[in-house]
Amino acid sequence: MVMSSRERVMRAIEMTGPDRVPLRHVTLSGAFARYGAALRDLYARYPEDLMDVGSATYGEYGPQIGVPSRDAWGSLWVRYTDEHKGQVVGWPLKDWEALRTFVPPDTASEAIMAEIERNLRANGGRLYTLADGDTLWQRMFYLHGYQATLEDLLLAAERCAELRDLILTVMVHRVEKLCRLPELDGIHFRDDWGTQEALMINPRLWREFFKPAYARLFALVRDAGKHVWFHSDGVIEAIIPDLMEIGVQVLNPQVPVIGREKLASLCGGKICIEGDLDRQWLLPFGTPEEVRAAVRADVDAFGRFHGGYIGRGEVAGDVPLENAAAMLEEIVRHSSQGYAGY
Repeated sequence: MVMSSRERVMRAIEMTGPDRVPLRHVTLSGAFARYGAALRDLYARYPEDLMDVGSATYGEYGPQIGVPSRDAWGSLWVRYTDEHKGQVVGWPLKDWEALRTFVPPDTASEAIMAEIERNLRANGGRLYTLADGDTLWQRMFYLHGYQATLEDLLLAAERCAELRDLILTVMVHRVEKLCRLPELDGIHFRDDWGTQEALMINPRLWREFFKPAYARLFALVRDAGKHVWFHSDGVIEAIIPDLMEIGVQVLNPQVPVIGREKLASLCGGKICIEGDLDRQWLLPFGTPEEVRAAVRADVDAFGRFHGGYIGRGEVAGDVPLENAAAMLEEIVRHSSQGYAGY
């Protein structure tokens, strides 16, 4: 039986037997700049099953390369290529004294929510819908500076807690409004917590300082009957059990740096993994057959529990079009033939 995209994603997350692995497109603007219509045609042949209906942030991608721009929170960004959103070069809360008069944005304003509702109506229940719940940890260092925030978690913990709580209040307000939208299926949170070797901070500090904040956000989503999605790059296995404990249902980790087998032992059959095919080596430098083999291995590791896997891989300007095609074709072709448990 061929399912609708929305049902397919629902069943993959809840592990109730999708007809095939759901597909999600993730593209950097450099890929469109390089391939243009050819990439759009490829995506048209392999349409995705999910729809992002609204971001929580604006201004992180500047109007043009090398031209600074401010996001809604006042952080100053510059990007130098089309391959990433850039980096912060100006921090509105670099000096803690500025926190006393800082006014955060309303990320759930009438205009923002109206746009989300228009997108939901246009979808008409066809695709699984996902809204951005925003970022907590990254917002802290976008506002105060990365090194300064790491240091001040230990040296100025009360100030950091005040900043965390200010950001959390904004996020809670947005999430509460999103949870009232009956057509919305899931809310996506995002914080890169890992380096290529370990968690950025001591796991004990993470559990004391950040876990309760995430738990509050995730509980709002779960209580509204929607799915909790969480993205985090790097080596984060130390906190994956915590994320599952407080309600994450779909995790988008950097699979290759953690290790497929280790991740499967932690998550397989417990939560759904949104795949992250190796974008550091495999997609830009591997062969199409190596790409196909990696897709098969991921589906076998995570998608054999009556679901449990959503296929994706980030297409950047350095990814050969034939590798992007191999990835999309394998996700759809191989999984549609059936895996154990489907």
